[in-house]
Order: sequence, then structure tokens, then C-alpha cells
Amino acid sequence: MSAAVLALAPQAGAPAAPAASAPMAPADVPHVIALLRAAPQTAYCEWEDEALLRGHLAHSADLCRVVRDPAGHVVAALLAGSFGVRGSISHAVVAPAHRRAGLARVMAEDALAAFRRRGVRRVFLAVLDGNPAAAALWTGVGFRPAVGERTYECDL
Repeated sequence: MSAAVLALAPQAGAPAAPAASAPMAPADVPHVIALLRAAPQTAYCEWEDEALLRGHLAHSADLCRVVRDPAGHVVAALLAGSFGVRGSISHAVVAPAHRRAGLARVMAEDALAAFRRRGVRRVFLAVLDGNPAAAALWTGVGFRPAVGERTYECDL
């Protein structure tokens, strides 16, 4: 069960169900990619294809999280990984109809708990400029802007 539990808005005729994040499964990958492609604020790159993400799950499924609606559809996802005692969160996305319900926070708290279980002591992430909702989410779960650092990246 999730460290944080919220109620998902019930669909027509369906009772409210608790929202809990679960480890991402290989079968979730196409749905996660569709969510990422539909959300420009996630900075999804097309080279993050199904083969790459399925391979990543082989060693990081506990860090990568999904939330499903009562019908079982993936409505939110978080991608993360670790290397030694450091971790990284690369993407978090929630379907528009399910935003502002705390689903990203559930996934973030569960991913951070999974990092702790692995012995990870520091987690990094990037937030695109002009995305105050993401900044509020991440500061709300304990992240702080890095002072005196600038992130660099290189696609290979």
C-alpha cells in the first residue's frame, strides 16, 4: 500500500477508490509514453522509447511509479533511477483530468521511500522554468533549489 493515500474522483457509477502508486510494469510503458508525449512540461524525448524504458524497469521498477484509475488505466506516472547513493527523477506526469488531486505527490512520496530502502541519500531532478506547479510539488516533498549549481546535459 502507498505511503500516501488519496481518493480518486469516482467515475460515473463507480465508488471512490483509494489512489495508491504501484511499481511500473512493462505493460504500462506504452501508456506512460502516451502520457509523456501529451504533456510538454515533462520534456519527454523521443529516444526514451519502449525498449529503453522496459530495460530501465529491469532494475528500477520499484522507483518508477504509476497510479491507475478505478478502471485500471494509467493516469499518472513517475520515472526514476539510482546510481550508487544518488538518485534521479526524470519525469512525473498526471493526465489532465486527474490533476490537482495529489497523485503526483503520492508517487513522489512512494518513490522517495523506495530510494530510502535502497540506501540512496540524495535525489536530483530538474523542473522546467515557468512550471510553478512542479516547483510547488517538489518543494512540498522536501526538495530545495540547488544553490550555485547549473545543470548540463548532452543527448548521445
